[in-house]
Amino acid sequence: MATILIALGANLGDRGETVSQAIDELAADPAFSLLGRSSLLATKPVGGPAEQPDFINAAAKYETNLSPDEVHQKLIEIEHQHGRVRALRWGARSLDLDLLLYDDVVLETPKLTLPHPRMSFRKFVMQPAAEVAAEMIHPQLGATMGQLWEQLVNSPPVIELATPPGPTAWRLCEEVQKKLGKDVVSIPLTAPHWPDSARELVDLLEPSPSSIKEDAGAVRLLPYWSEISAVIRDTSATTIASDAPSRLVILWIPAAESIAPQENTWWSPKAREDLQRRLIEAVQEKVHGPRLCLIGHDMTTAITEVTAAVEAVQ
Repeated sequence: MATILIALGANLGDRGETVSQAIDELAADPAFSLLGRSSLLATKPVGGPAEQPDFINAAAKYETNLSPDEVHQKLIEIEHQHGRVRALRWGARSLDLDLLLYDDVVLETPKLTLPHPRMSFRKFVMQPAAEVAAEMIHPQLGATMGQLWEQLVNSPPVIELATPPGPTAWRLCEEVQKKLGKDVVSIPLTAPHWPDSARELVDLLEPSPSSIKEDAGAVRLLPYWSEISAVIRDTSATTIASDAPSRLVILWIPAAESIAPQENTWWSPKAREDLQRRLIEAVQEKVHGPRLCLIGHDMTTAITEVTAAVEAVQ
């Protein structure tokens, strides 16, 4: 038997009743045994069209003898029974069921990714998840649901962008700030005069985010990662661990067409490929709290993802 964690949400119809019914319907299936259910949580919508109704969210923990794919299919069937139509990403829905964890399985197929790739930084997911399954471990981060929730609640509102530093990263941050406003997103740095070589680039990087002054409650979106200097130098050096880690680290490996031309003068294609590989490895090794991975995403898609992530961590 596998232990699984499921997230539930609805923002159409009788939201609370629908979510409660879905938990009970799974519990009534002989293939599932209900181990716990969270309280119902009212939340604002994140991403998607504006002016959506508020959501009711919850989480439930079960034991099951079904495979991950079979559980996923069962969740889709229950969504359909409640009138779910997948017409618009992050749009309003009568019922949304997501398989967050299936024991310690790590899986990526065209239909299913485990653990859920955006669960760790979404407060509307992690609050009920930590309530009902605080001890369950995220197999890629090595942290429990309770630990991830505590970091989301107690860490400063800082998001670090783990990406090759340069004008591409700055543009992403500026575009997200334009979408959400300066009262929501602060970029606590001024774009530097970019150097002629990657060797000079490291000298421009600012201190770690823990030393940056808070900006009136806005989320501070940093166009670099605190470990990036060591990644660029290809050394094992690391920054001093902060008592208050960032709320979220976003790994972004941009699509080639989204990279600013100036950056192509800093690294040859092979050198950039090596840098990106080291960056991915470093994030996987060092980031054990909330994180989002955007590999090969173009600028437009990255703006959408990061904008939604900023909203989700607030």
